[in-house]
Amino acid sequence: MGDDGGEKTESATAKRRQDAKKRGQVARSTDLTNALVIVALLIVLPWALSTLSGGLVLMTKASLASIPSGANMPLITAFVNHAAQPVLPGLVMILSTVLVVGVGANLGQVGFNFSIETLQPNFSKLNPLSGLSRFFSRTSVFDTGKSMAKAAIFGLIAFGCLRTNWTTINQLDEVSPIMAAAIVGSVVRTMGLRVALAWGALAGMDYYWQRLQYERNLRMTKQEVKREMKELEMAPEIKMQRNIRRRRLMRQRLKDAVKAADVVITNPTHYAVALKYDSSKNYAPIVVAKGADFLAAKIREEAALSEIPLVPNPPLARALYKQCEVGDYVPRELFQAVAEVLAYVYRTLKKVRK
Repeated sequence: MGDDGGEKTESATAKRRQDAKKRGQVARSTDLTNALVIVALLIVLPWALSTLSGGLVLMTKASLASIPSGANMPLITAFVNHAAQPVLPGLVMILSTVLVVGVGANLGQVGFNFSIETLQPNFSKLNPLSGLSRFFSRTSVFDTGKSMAKAAIFGLIAFGCLRTNWTTINQLDEVSPIMAAAIVGSVVRTMGLRVALAWGALAGMDYYWQRLQYERNLRMTKQEVKREMKELEMAPEIKMQRNIRRRRLMRQRLKDAVKAADVVITNPTHYAVALKYDSSKNYAPIVVAKGADFLAAKIREEAALSEIPLVPNPPLARALYKQCEVGDYVPRELFQAVAEVLAYVYRTLKKVRK
């Protein structure tokens, strides 16, 4: 049941997802990250161990050759720094692999998301009743089952590898130390790769489960969706953007309407009414745009840009503005006055064209 007394049947809105991400609530599988890190380490480890072993030999030689005679801190520090330099490339190779793959795996799952809310103390977690309910929750049961499955699968893989190579392992005392180390390394690497692949498969299922849980936790009731939509509609920035779009659309419509007009009758400053008359389609002139004060100024401006005739006639402009809406035909009682204006415009246009 939802907080508002309804079932959470609705998918999360974009705002709810954004808020959850700000709180650090994301769908992420730590198993997937760990499995990828292990695979990367097993790939890099042969080169890293080779570099590391060579560095250890050089470090031992350097240590024996340059043991400090004194026991003061500067001499000891210089000795340690000099002796540790040969093993640094191998250590850097291992650490950089863990860092790059670990960060890359997390970024691949959730992207870049910095949230300090997850670092803040949550005293509700100290409540024994809440802890008990979490212990028996669906997530806890799934995690327990996942851990048991991992332990069983990894154990079987290790047992299988050891059983397959048991004869070779029993004969390690008959070969040279270098060969024994190579055999043990090969067995461990094979075992590690198999464990990592199995872990990757489990991690894929775990990530799918985390996504399902994430979506389930973000679900909303119908009432929550309605309330959120109302909050968005009341937000000042949303209102501002909507008003900007409305004004832009209105200006575009006004511009198109005035362009189609035959004449604009003005007050001349307070009112402006644009008329269009097509005798083949309409029985009377039609009001295609009208406005007062600022809007009247915009109509006059658009008319001037489109070279539409402006005819000052205050009584007629006021009457048309008060009696007509955009799209209305001119009232019968104003036919004569409008006809005189249109006749004047047509005569003027004929003179200009001659």
